[in-house]
Amino acid sequence: MGANDPQLRSQTWHLEQAGWTGVLIEPQPDLADLLRLHRKAPVFAVACSSPRNAGRTLPLHVAGPLSALDREHMAPGAVPEAVINVPIRTLDSVLEETAALEGFDFLSIDVEGHEIEVLEGFKIARWRPRLILIEDHVSDLMTHNYLTARGYRIVRRFENNGWYVPKEAPHKIHWSDYWEILRKYYLALPIRQLRNSLRRVRARAAVPA
Repeated sequence: MGANDPQLRSQTWHLEQAGWTGVLIEPQPDLADLLRLHRKAPVFAVACSSPRNAGRTLPLHVAGPLSALDREHMAPGAVPEAVINVPIRTLDSVLEETAALEGFDFLSIDVEGHEIEVLEGFKIARWRPRLILIEDHVSDLMTHNYLTARGYRIVRRFENNGWYVPKEAPHKIHWSDYWEILRKYYLALPIRQLRNSLRRVRARAAVPA
């Protein structure tokens, strides 16, 4: 979800070209229209969140591919150009409507700080995807711990994405991936948290009294 542009930086464009089928979720109406024009998969112009938010509309802070429901969790340097209200559903409800198969191959989540809420609306034990690709800036370990507590393990970290598979999956981790996971999720975390705290302090100080 967070499909954004039909091709540019898409996690699923090449899969679709290779014959894969799936579902695209994109809350920005103009991008949803582009996806319907250029992609074969059904497109849902909604944002996904937790069951407590389902059926509501929430403000989306629009900043291109960095758009987010959570303003305080937007990527560093992201500045909203607009705020629009978008309808909210759970991921479960979208999958049920499209008659998705349990144990499907691939789930991509790119929601700029709203990961836990999306996962709360996704019965992971029921669907059990073979691979979850989730963008996570790792400002803390909440998303990582949520997935590992539910039977998934991280096998790769590439750019801003963590790759998770079921713990029983026979996937071997290369030593370079072990190192990148250790560095990103543990060794560098205290420094990242300090840097983010300083950014928040500077941002508050820059607001006129």
